[in-house]
Amino acid sequence: MVRYISLLLIFGLSYSQGGGYALDFDGSNDYSQHGTNSSLRPTSEITLEAWIYVHTNANWESAVSYATDNGATESGYDLFCKGAGSNKWSIRVARVGMSEGDWATDPYAYLTTWQWTHVAGTYDGTTICFYQNGVLSTSETHSGDIDWSPLPENLYLGKFSDSDENNYFDGYLDEVRIWSVARTATQIADNIHVLLDGDETGLEAYYKISDGSGTTITDNSENSNTGTMVNMDNSDWVTSYAPIGDLNSSYETDVEAIWKVSGTSASDASDGLTMTVSSALSTGNFAVFGNNNTSGISASDIGNVGSTERTGRIWQVDESGTVAGTITIDISDATGNAGQSGTASNFRLLYRSGTSGDFSSAATGASISGDVVTFTSVSLADGYYAMGAQSDASLPVELTSFEVLDTRDNGITLHWITESEINNLGFILDRRTLTIDWMEIASFVTGTELQGQGSVSHQTIYTYTDNTVIDNEVYDYRIADVDYDGNKEYHSLQLMGISPASIPITYVLRQNYPNPFNPITTLSYDLPEDALVKITIYDMMGRQINTLVSSQQTAGYRSVQWNATNDAGQPVSAGLYLYTIQAGDFRQVKKMVLLK
Repeated sequence: MVRYISLLLIFGLSYSQGGGYALDFDGSNDYSQHGTNSSLRPTSEITLEAWIYVHTNANWESAVSYATDNGATESGYDLFCKGAGSNKWSIRVARVGMSEGDWATDPYAYLTTWQWTHVAGTYDGTTICFYQNGVLSTSETHSGDIDWSPLPENLYLGKFSDSDENNYFDGYLDEVRIWSVARTATQIADNIHVLLDGDETGLEAYYKISDGSGTTITDNSENSNTGTMVNMDNSDWVTSYAPIGDLNSSYETDVEAIWKVSGTSASDASDGLTMTVSSALSTGNFAVFGNNNTSGISASDIGNVGSTERTGRIWQVDESGTVAGTITIDISDATGNAGQSGTASNFRLLYRSGTSGDFSSAATGASISGDVVTFTSVSLADGYYAMGAQSDASLPVELTSFEVLDTRDNGITLHWITESEINNLGFILDRRTLTIDWMEIASFVTGTELQGQGSVSHQTIYTYTDNTVIDNEVYDYRIADVDYDGNKEYHSLQLMGISPASIPITYVLRQNYPNPFNPITTLSYDLPEDALVKITIYDMMGRQINTLVSSQQTAGYRSVQWNATNDAGQPVSAGLYLYTIQAGDFRQVKKMVLLK
């Protein structure tokens, strides 16, 4: 059975880092020096990170350097451009015992000038990696401890310097991080768009470039590797448009962004949410978004917006400049429950300006494909957004179950339950395949089994067998009711991926529907083989409340309803309950919420 779950997307209000600072290095003689503290000299592993905005590549430029290169004597590390006009940026790390010039072969990426790019280089004692915007560009196999002989002059931002040369960086720098550990690809990607706390393990120097004036650059780590600007003044503190969001720490799960580099491609998804724009954003226009790492659904703070539920997952967005485009939400990824879908117009993109209070409606779903809802022409603003949805309980026909009752050669039997009906003339059943879009296959006009009950307040069970299926084909089904005025309303429950004579591949205990519920909910489960099945309800103290199933069952798609009573038939109180399945060696537990 496919369960309906509505989804909320929430974006959070915060100050945008887009209004922060960067340092402007002129490529001629601007730089800062940060001393020679031993914390800046890791011995076996290292990570260098920075947001850089390259103006030109007129020579061998260094953005972050604590290194010496005098032919046969090379030491330290360097984040630099590998030659005049090449746009080829790299990290080089001197290793004990390496051959002369060996560090010139280190991994690299070609950067585009006049746009913000995040770069990171790592060395773990065996491999050197170079990342561009959180994605691995190239890697090289090397070994040995980091060589610090001879000791370089200084840690510099904006230049490389030793006894025989000085090379200066032409561009902007922001959010510079130096680590004594090799950060993983996931750690780099998850943190390029967020500010750090400064106390992270292995963080030896951290320059937010947030001072804004003067000639001192504060080290925001727990060390004191403060920098002094040379040949620079207040005019070199410029506005930064690096896409860094100042997100609440509770919303820093799966942080992503859309900015100039994204072009017209969709952003990476933050647990179900992606953004797309119709034309590439200009510098200074971006949105950073993360979420609160909460799955499931909620009925709180809905307000008067035509929605009855929302997801527990909340996305916070920090927007800079102007961003307008398309938002898509994958309900399965966002809620943690597979197979939800419905009619696009049932979904709302909600908004509120603060962390509490009711939401207002910002947009209505424009389209839906499977369980991915699309909202178009959305103008983002700092605040909390949400996607809510209308549950079937608020429709004239309250559909509480839609499932596969049986599959066999040349036949699929469908089964659905209504708890009440108002002016229901009957149902229409649609079907689609991978190659044929939705088409009507049955109607109350020609099939008596699809005729409605008019207006009733009791439960009604419907069954229909689709005898027009073929072997080795996969089908999706959806259902709509039609009222006496001819209005057709599709329901949010859909059946996905059903084939004739199909038997589930694995054991599955599905999320109950509806959830939260009052007082009846349906528990569905898949049996890939015949098994002795036991389904039991427990309260949160572990006390057994009700045994719904305890019998031998054949393989197939199964379901059972619970009416919120105990084994004695007495109603139970509202709250959180557990339901378990034991089938052979398979055991699984899920949670559900009873409302009163």
